[in-house]
Amino acid sequence: MAELTYALKSNTKYSECIESLKETSKDKENDEYLCQSTMDVYDFDCMVKKLYPKKQPSSYDSLIVDENRKIVYCIEFKNQIPSQINNANIKKKLTNGKDVLDSICKNENVQRRDYKFIYCVVHKPAHNRYGNPLVDRETKFELKAYKGSHFDKIVTNDINFFKNEFRKEFKEENC
Repeated sequence: MAELTYALKSNTKYSECIESLKETSKDKENDEYLCQSTMDVYDFDCMVKKLYPKKQPSSYDSLIVDENRKIVYCIEFKNQIPSQINNANIKKKLTNGKDVLDSICKNENVQRRDYKFIYCVVHKPAHNRYGNPLVDRETKFELKAYKGSHFDKIVTNDINFFKNEFRKEFKEENC
């Protein structure tokens, strides 16, 4: 069985989709970045376009593979506050993206069960003066039902939370 990183790097279809996390966090409509990291990640939207050139299924923005810990982070960046984000759109990105990733794993002879998959939705802070710590810790966008069946863990939080976690996980200061 192949390792996911090896399979992606050895296939030119996917190796051409290596990009910085900063670029995959870009909101093209507003020409704004949510993250500043130059860390190399897979531009999952690019991968999907290569696999489905005529009509692409919805997909998340970034794929980070931590081969040492066998964790795959599937990240969707939203330059919006949670109340502005379309739940159906986020669910569609989760389900379609998972199907594409499952297909890649199958085609590249990668055992999906060897990895822990984490779906992250990163959004702008809500600007709630008082904040509700209970709501802030909940899985937003009606994604709770997908935990276990589609992903091992689902994290929905603002960019500040992501930056802190990113520093801890990857020892990178620049997100």
